[in-house]
Formats: sequence, C-alpha cells, structure tokens
Amino acid sequence: MPGERAKAYASAEEAAAALSGFAKAFVLPRDGRTAQDLARLSADSPWMKALSRKRAGGVDFYARWAAENVPKMAKSARFVSNQGQFDLLVRRTGMDLLRSWRGGPTERRARLSYGAAFRAVDLLFMAINESEPCRSGQVQAFLHAPLDGYTLRPLRLCIDELLDGEYAIEIPAVVPSGFVATEEQYVLLQAAIHALADRAGATPVAYAYLCDSRP
Repeated sequence: MPGERAKAYASAEEAAAALSGFAKAFVLPRDGRTAQDLARLSADSPWMKALSRKRAGGVDFYARWAAENVPKMAKSARFVSNQGQFDLLVRRTGMDLLRSWRGGPTERRARLSYGAAFRAVDLLFMAINESEPCRSGQVQAFLHAPLDGYTLRPLRLCIDELLDGEYAIEIPAVVPSGFVATEEQYVLLQAAIHALADRAGATPVAYAYLCDSRP
C-alpha cells in the first residue's frame, strides 16, 4: 500500500517543495457520474466493504445512507463560500453518519470509528467535486484530504513543525485504520495538511492526489 511504503518527508520545507512541484501540473479529474453513481460506487468500494462486512447489515446500511445523503451533500456544497462553512458541512455530515450507524445493532454501533466515518465523507466530497453533474467549483479549495496511511505517513516526521510544536501528535510508521479516533485529532491533522498546502501554494486535495501517486 503506497501510504505505508511512501517515504516520510524530513521537514515541512521538503513536503511543501514536493507538493508545490506536483500542484503546478495538477488538474482535478472530471467525470460524468451522477449523485446516484457516486453513492453506489462508494458503497461498493473495497475499503467500505471491508469496513462493513463484519457488522450486521453494514454494507446495506451504508448504501442506503449514501444514496440518501450524497444528493444532499452535493446540493449543500453549492451554497458554501468559505472554508469555515465547508468545515461545518463536513462535520454535520460526518456526525450524521456516525449517529445513524450507532443507531443500529450492537455489531455496527461499536465499530465505526470517528476517523472511518469522516474518511468516507471526505472521499465523497472529493468525488462530488470531480463530478460534472454534481460539482460546485468554489469548493475545490476547501476540500479535506482523507486521513489514512496515504496522507498521514508522509507527515510523520514534520507534523510538529506544521502545527508549530503546539500539539503532541505522533504518527506511527504504519498507520492503523482506527488511528484517527477523536474529533480533536481529526481537526488537528486537517489543520496540519492545510498548513502544508498554504506553504506550497496548493490545496489539500492536491496533497491527497500527490500521496496517492507516490511510489
């Protein structure tokens, strides 16, 4: 998995230089998928099936949730005009997924982590912004990078620098699926990626694609 093999950047300066170089030629992909297509493909993705198959009715539950919420997410994104508004939209959507999941049988209720729920939401917003029928142009600058081994491991040596040494966050060499366990962790890690993007004159979504492309 690239996120586990990729070399960690030695400093924020090195990470910013890599992102800056990548971002110069980066163009967000575009496609013709509808909201219904995005919901179905998200539910059918290998990582979601792996997350859901250990829980009673997990795949079916998520498929229904995505089918109902992806059109709402796309519509809401069209009214976003700044980062704060988008962050609130992400939080509202992620918390809805967590509350809905935890309202089911015990097998589901105990197993969907904060990080997994918000990774799903961040991936959905990225997919929405790649869809010509669904996208809202001004949202691209506000998108969050999904937090997983791909995006976190490269920052393990410079996370303190990106957060100005104010918070003690240690990213392991192999990032486990449940690493992001709380809202505070999620917010701080997103802040670090936004700080990196600002240094590079790029966007967090460009960083996500850089990480996905690294050998």
